[in-house]
Amino acid sequence: MSRVWFIRHVLKVEKIEPWQLAELEALDRGETKLSIRSGHGVGKTAFCSWNALHFLLFRDDVKVIVTSPSLKQLTDGLIPEIQKWISRLPQWMAIQLEVTADRCTRKPNNKNNFISFRTARKENPEALAGVHASSVMIIVDEASGVEEVIYETGQGALSTVGSIAILIGNPTKPSGFFYKTHNELSDLWRTRKVSCMESSRVTEDYIKSQERTYGRDSREFKVRVLGDFPESGENAVIPRSYVESAQGRDIQSPSRGIVWGLDPGRGGDPSGFISRGDKELLEIEEYRLDDSMRLVGNIKHRWDTTPSRFRPAAIYVDSIGLGGPIADRLSELDLPVVPVNVSEVAAMTDRYVRLRDELWYKCRHWFETMDVTMPTRYDHPLVEKLTHELVSVESEMMSNGKLQVESKEKMKRRGLKSPNLADALCITFAEEGVIGAGLRDGGWANVDVSKYRAPGVH
Repeated sequence: MSRVWFIRHVLKVEKIEPWQLAELEALDRGETKLSIRSGHGVGKTAFCSWNALHFLLFRDDVKVIVTSPSLKQLTDGLIPEIQKWISRLPQWMAIQLEVTADRCTRKPNNKNNFISFRTARKENPEALAGVHASSVMIIVDEASGVEEVIYETGQGALSTVGSIAILIGNPTKPSGFFYKTHNELSDLWRTRKVSCMESSRVTEDYIKSQERTYGRDSREFKVRVLGDFPESGENAVIPRSYVESAQGRDIQSPSRGIVWGLDPGRGGDPSGFISRGDKELLEIEEYRLDDSMRLVGNIKHRWDTTPSRFRPAAIYVDSIGLGGPIADRLSELDLPVVPVNVSEVAAMTDRYVRLRDELWYKCRHWFETMDVTMPTRYDHPLVEKLTHELVSVESEMMSNGKLQVESKEKMKRRGLKSPNLADALCITFAEEGVIGAGLRDGGWANVDVSKYRAPGVH
């Protein structure tokens, strides 16, 4: 039974997108390696689910491995999508399938016929290893975020004649194996780019909002709407791939300790607030308050309503301008405030011009460890804004060999708003200030921060 016939007449799909139809027909003709990059919301999850079910139902001794960089991407995306399409199968076909937390099996020989859901992280390179069967299919969702070592271990599984590999996702970084399949390895892969304009599933309002928010020539519009890889060689302090790969990431060990960062807004800009553990971004908040003492009141209320064992070891406040009186008043209220003047000379004077430059690169290093996590844009309404701010700030090498992060004033000349959320996150890395204030001992206690999260942060 062809894939197209199965989807139209068994699953009863009324609308197959043109790009989906073309790729399904390619698989029916015998194509075995597909690499598809796209904008958001074009129907990738449905496409992968259809193929996984068709492969499982009409072959024997079959193993389908469905993987993604994080468990959340599977539990919120492909797993429920596959369950949805199973519910639309005829009864005699649906009763053959059983879905558990990590696999979908076909009776009666469920040990040799299954779809397995696995996370693909560099700490777990065997996600695609050891897959041997007469019929093998590997589906990699959000393929840009999967490390090359994962793909290397999966090569053995594709040695079986007729095995199929489908790589699909938003093209978030101009490097890695997914990028290579669309460039130097394109002769070995059937590749396709799908923009949001090609899909009836994406509303015109979404496209217009992305264009208005970020600009048609922006990195965000190219990746999220056009399905283009971002240009390499840009001067961003923190690459987008670092931030997006942290969203929803599963970390091996629990985060320890909590600190808060507050960047008071100036000139009508909102104030940014961040709560962070050493491996986990916990809370993101904006305060749109003109009165600085009302801002103090909000921070004091947050402190008072936080259980004592979950209160932060330190509250870092950007003390430039109106931040000074805010820090002073919070200190008078007996909160563990550490005023930070980001315009001061950096601690590592041989590498950075100012403390702000150093803190931004400390934040970059935090993401660079690939062992930290933050909410996804579906979990928290401010994640997308924070991400945009983090990846928009550029730096340059000065004539003396030091790195300097661009100022808020320079960003505004480029048409960008003040990155108050991002600055609030960066200021949480001023740990030396805690040591100097004598707050370090006993402050960063071993705290299971999984018990302390804002609503919507999972």
